[in-house]
Amino acid sequence: SHIPTSTMTLIETVEHIAGLVYAAQLIFFGDMFMADNFKDYTSSPAAINMCKYSGLFILGMRLAHYTVQKKCTDVEVKKGMTLAAGAVWGACGLITAATWEDGKEPNLYVNFGLQVFFTAAYAHQYLNMGSSKKD
Repeated sequence: SHIPTSTMTLIETVEHIAGLVYAAQLIFFGDMFMADNFKDYTSSPAAINMCKYSGLFILGMRLAHYTVQKKCTDVEVKKGMTLAAGAVWGACGLITAATWEDGKEPNLYVNFGLQVFFTAAYAHQYLNMGSSKKD
């Protein structure tokens, strides 16, 4: 099945919403975010500042991704972006699994579940995308 190249898929739309919420949490509630997600976190101005920087970078990447998704009609670019999104989510899942003992429940399970979900969803989308190449 072909996925339209100039519109966002459902998974991309959901990811944008999740990304905006995540960025807002990091920018405005970094200390709370850290305390909710890591067992041994003690408040740190450096960690809070890093959350703000990270949130702004995530926001910038979301906006750039959104712009390309809405304007680009090249299937190969769309496939590349889909592959990259799935790889990033998968890498985040690997980090979560490797540092499992540092995570704080129940957010640990929620985060890992989202990472697995988005990895699988992007893998599915990638495998079902057409090609602009002529055989």
